[in-house]
Amino acid sequence: MKKLIIVTLLLVCSKIIAQVGIGTTKPSADLHVGGDLLVQDSFYLKSLGTVSPTDENFKLIALNTNSTPAGEVKVLDVDALSVAPVNVINYEFTNISLDNLTDLDLQYDSSKYIVGIANFRYVGDAILKGPDPVTKSIGNFVVRTFESGGTWHLEIKNRTLDLAVGKSVTYHATLIIYDKSYYKHLAPITTDLGGSNSGNASSVPVLE
Repeated sequence: MKKLIIVTLLLVCSKIIAQVGIGTTKPSADLHVGGDLLVQDSFYLKSLGTVSPTDENFKLIALNTNSTPAGEVKVLDVDALSVAPVNVINYEFTNISLDNLTDLDLQYDSSKYIVGIANFRYVGDAILKGPDPVTKSIGNFVVRTFESGGTWHLEIKNRTLDLAVGKSVTYHATLIIYDKSYYKHLAPITTDLGGSNSGNASSVPVLE
C-alpha cells in the first residue's frame, strides 16, 4: 500500500513539474503563458528545415524590436493573410493597341504589397525603326511597375515608336508580389554621379 502511494505521488509531482503556468492555474503545455510575452534577449527555437503536409498549420512568431519596452512577441497568422510572403504570377497581354500598354491597374494595394516584374518577353512583329537614316533609332522601350492612386500599375510600351498598322504583339511578364509584413521598407538613397557613368553610392542602407 505504501509503495502504491509513493508511486502515485511521484506521478503527480512529475506532472506538476513538467507543466509550468504563467498567468494561468491550469497549464496545458510544458510552458503555458496566459498573457503577454516579452523577450529582451536571445530567443532560441528549433529550426524548420522543411515543411511537410502535416506542418502546414504552424504559426510564425515574430519579435518586435520597436515595442515599448522592446521585445514584444507577436504571432504572424499566415491564415489571415490574403497572399503568401512571396507570390509569383504569370501574365499574358494580347490585342494591345499598337504596342502601348500605358497604364494597367494591377489592383494590388500599395500600402500592403510590393510588386516587381521579371521574365519579360516580347512576342510578335518588330517595331519600325525611326526615320533617322543615321541612328535608326529603336525608340525608348519601358517595362516597369509603379504606384498610383493607392495601387500598383504596369507600363509596357515603346514611348517614342509604334508598331506598323495591322501588326500585332503579345507581352509575357512574371509579376512578383511581396507582402510588406515580411520586409523592412528602407529609405531611398540618392546619388549624384556628376555626369559620369561610374562612381560610388552616396551612402550604405541601414539593414538592421
